[in-house]
Amino acid sequence: MTKNTLLSLKPIQKLINGIGRDIKKYFGKDKSCIVGLEDDGVFYGEGLYQWLIGEKVDVVFTIMDDDGKGLEEEKVRGRKILLIDNDVVSGKGYKRAMEAMRSVKERLKIKDIKYAVLCDRTGLADFSVENYSAYAPWSLERIDAIDLKIIQDLAKDGRKSFVDIAKKTRLSSVGIKNRVERLVADGVLKIQGMLNMDKVYSVSAHIEIEADSATVNRLLNKFEKSPLVYHLVKISGRYNLMASIVAPNLESIENFIDKEIRKTEGVKHIEIHVGELPIIPKTWKPPIS
Repeated sequence: MTKNTLLSLKPIQKLINGIGRDIKKYFGKDKSCIVGLEDDGVFYGEGLYQWLIGEKVDVVFTIMDDDGKGLEEEKVRGRKILLIDNDVVSGKGYKRAMEAMRSVKERLKIKDIKYAVLCDRTGLADFSVENYSAYAPWSLERIDAIDLKIIQDLAKDGRKSFVDIAKKTRLSSVGIKNRVERLVADGVLKIQGMLNMDKVYSVSAHIEIEADSATVNRLLNKFEKSPLVYHLVKISGRYNLMASIVAPNLESIENFIDKEIRKTEGVKHIEIHVGELPIIPKTWKPPIS
């Protein structure tokens, strides 16, 4: 990627506008080295490096894994070091990278080591553009913003290639592949075929059920196997179970309620709300036996 193209990208501009001057001050007139951490840090490191060259800073650029593998030692020898990555989430990657660099600091006569990221949730980085909000609707210990972009793309099209996803995230296709494999291995992401509700069903119903605990357990076992039940949750209050179903017509809903709920011994009371198909989710994976 050419210099002008890289420096025109919004993520790079955001990084430079946020912490560029502070990093330039840190380097000062010393010989320095930016170390981009695979995969995300390479993108940000290259952009920062090109900007600093334009600012007449005596700096070189290299890359390494967060465990120190792949480091070109001669490029860091006798220099100030800046490790750079996309974010710090749990702090594990930060600790591995810093420990790897500190282990060679004396031998390579490294003057200083600091760490820069776009986003820092832990407060460990020396330079960061922004911190994560204390509240987030997902566990930031498990996924980051790039993971979410990948998940979003695969949710729209599970067959989308890693090459196409990489174009949007500025990572390599190998980097995307590694992230997807990690998300799948961690149980965060599952790639599977889903049914479009509006192609098969036309109406939905939400059924609140009051029953004793033994009956609720029996209903749960039965509903989990039903091709109509797409949402099932225990609730508090008068009703202790809520089932949401989709069906091709009202007659199917009435048959389900009559056969699967009303005729079940132990059911005390039910309340039914019939409506259009759900706004979300629009797809689901019905159990097919």
